[in-house]
Amino acid sequence: MFSVLIYCRTAWEDHFPSTSTTTLTSQTYTSRQTPSNTSVYVSDCLFKFITSSSDGGALYCYNSVTYFLVESTSFFSCKTSSGSGGAIYFYHSSGQSVLYKVCGCDCCTGSGYSCQFAYIQVKYASSSKNYVNYSSIVRCVNKNVNTYSPFRLWYGNICCPSVNSSLNKCYQCSGIYCYPYCDSNNVTCSLIYSSFVDNNATEYICILLYRSYAKYEIKSCNILRNTQSNLDSCGTIYTDGNLNIYDSCILENTANNIFYRYYSGTITLTSCTVDKTSNNGYLTTRNTVRKSFIHALNHMSNLVCHSEYDSFVYLTPITPRTPSPTRQMW
Repeated sequence: MFSVLIYCRTAWEDHFPSTSTTTLTSQTYTSRQTPSNTSVYVSDCLFKFITSSSDGGALYCYNSVTYFLVESTSFFSCKTSSGSGGAIYFYHSSGQSVLYKVCGCDCCTGSGYSCQFAYIQVKYASSSKNYVNYSSIVRCVNKNVNTYSPFRLWYGNICCPSVNSSLNKCYQCSGIYCYPYCDSNNVTCSLIYSSFVDNNATEYICILLYRSYAKYEIKSCNILRNTQSNLDSCGTIYTDGNLNIYDSCILENTANNIFYRYYSGTITLTSCTVDKTSNNGYLTTRNTVRKSFIHALNHMSNLVCHSEYDSFVYLTPITPRTPSPTRQMW
């Protein structure tokens, strides 16, 4: 069961009750931070113009940090020349992570490295949180060969409500890369009310759901105008498990196969707006596939993480399903 807090001021206790914390709050950082306490809470901070030569260009937490929350924080032009996570790197084999109201812009890694914005790896268990909530990751551009994904969420129970991953460019997986805990009976990776728009893979794939036999869901999302250079390989949405897509808008993506199943499972499309249902043989369509709506989604927006994806050609937005947030300007 996912616990989602949207558009309200949260606190450490909302996510990790009964644990103490070390807090980085209301500061601007221009150098890489490596907190090592058991619990780390980053709140109302700005990381900008930081360059490092190892994992985690701006913020690095490895092994010692078990509980990790980044809230109301922006990362502008944070980069690493070697390693993963141009802005954030978090790893703990018993850890949990929540990113809430995070803005990432112009963050990247060196040639051949993954996770242009963030690499997050938590405990391999369904009870471990691996959440990205009401956050915008935009304009993370890396044209080098073998660079992967704006952010990679590895293990745990992955939940991404109201995420905006748009205008990113890399070699593969230009929108998001998810590798959740595998539970064939329950959904352990959920993308809801999110936008994946105008991303470009210089090879292939926008959304990669890569854990074999896992269950995934995409609900009420906008997946628009994502391009890839290798049109014949893989697809816009690539899954290696059972994927259910509901009430989503999937339009003007360029791959020859919009839906691609690799090894296990099926893809089921229910009540969506699509212009193509091309696939490699594992797609089931339920109800009528309509061409009559576009989602008016609310996303985090500030000076550099601005997003307006509430219209598409002739389609009229439906009423937003979540309350409008207060827009912030840094």
